[in-house]
Parts: sequence; structure tokens; C-alpha cells
Amino acid sequence: MDDDELLERFAANTLPAFPHEEHLRVVFAKSAHAGVEQTITFLRDGIQSWAIAADMVGAYHETRTVAWVRRVVAARADFTGTFDEFLDLHPELRRRDLLDEHYSPELLNSPAAREGFVEPDRDPLP
Repeated sequence: MDDDELLERFAANTLPAFPHEEHLRVVFAKSAHAGVEQTITFLRDGIQSWAIAADMVGAYHETRTVAWVRRVVAARADFTGTFDEFLDLHPELRRRDLLDEHYSPELLNSPAAREGFVEPDRDPLP
């Protein structure tokens, strides 16, 4: 599936699964032609739609979404290769626990972080 089809299927909530690397690829593909805020909105809307369809309304986490978008977009700056090449250059993005470098568990798991974006208490985001 190419990036355009991925974005269309994500927006239509027709992806068969949505694991971590698919999250990253959606951000990578969307940010190729959109700014950070537009990419955040696109991802937020898609994840919330998926959560509603999966009867997992409480699954959405605003701080995780914004933080991951910011990490991927910052790493993607001036990059013109493929998604696989991008991950080869930034293997740290494969780590699902990467946000632990930026956030304490208490802050990241707080209701405030789930409901709205909070800045990190450990290491600033790019």
C-alpha cells in the first residue's frame, strides 16, 4: 500500500490493524505535505474515530499523540527518502517506550496528559 492509500484508509477507518509502526508511517506520510498542527489534527481525528468504532472511547491520549507527531516531524525535517529508510536512520522511533525519555510515568499517565497536551517534565520535545 502506498502512502496516499494509507492516508485514505486511515481517514476512512478501514485499516485492518493500527500498530505502532503504522502510527509512525501515517505521521511520516501526512507530514510530507502538511505542517505539524495539521498532522496532529489528522492523527487525532483518525485515532478518535478508530477508538469509537472499536468501542474504546477512552483509548485516545492527547499528549502521546502530540509528542509522537512532534518526534517524527522533527526527525523527518529535510528527509526525502522512503519510510523504511527513515526508520533505518531513526531506529529509536521503533521503541514504544521512547516517550519515557521525555515524561515521568506519573505525568504521562495522568488524566491531564490524556485529555490535553502537557509539556514533558524530563527532556524537552523537539
